[in-house]
Amino acid sequence: MNSPRISIVGLGSTGTRAARRLLEAEPDLALTVYDIEPSRCEEFRGTATLATSAREALAESDTVVLALPREREIDRTLERFSDGEVTAPVRGKLIVDLEPPEAGRARILGQAIRNAGGRYACPALLAQASLSPAEARLVDALARVAA
Repeated sequence: MNSPRISIVGLGSTGTRAARRLLEAEPDLALTVYDIEPSRCEEFRGTATLATSAREALAESDTVVLALPREREIDRTLERFSDGEVTAPVRGKLIVDLEPPEAGRARILGQAIRNAGGRYACPALLAQASLSPAEARLVDALARVAA
């Protein structure tokens, strides 16, 4: 079985810890990283693909980990504008949000992702996510990084 292709968008402290832990656990992981500040990605040169945009990071992976500090950055990454619809290419992808908005807003975001054909998981709504056992283990491990 092939390793999952995972992207991490946002390499502040949470995203960086998540990337390090994923690579420690599975050194051959197909990991892509992106941050609005390209210098934050340099630590992963040679062990991950360094994306030049959030859209590229989304396109590269089946699972996209968002480690973004504010809902505004989440909206930009998912191309979610005033109508609330996600227009970024998330169909068939699992979006894992490590720093989600409060639970009510996370539910709304999750519905917008589902409407666009993706799936959404975050620590606050983990019980509501429909995940395979492998995805549930991944999300649980990532949630422990964010805690």
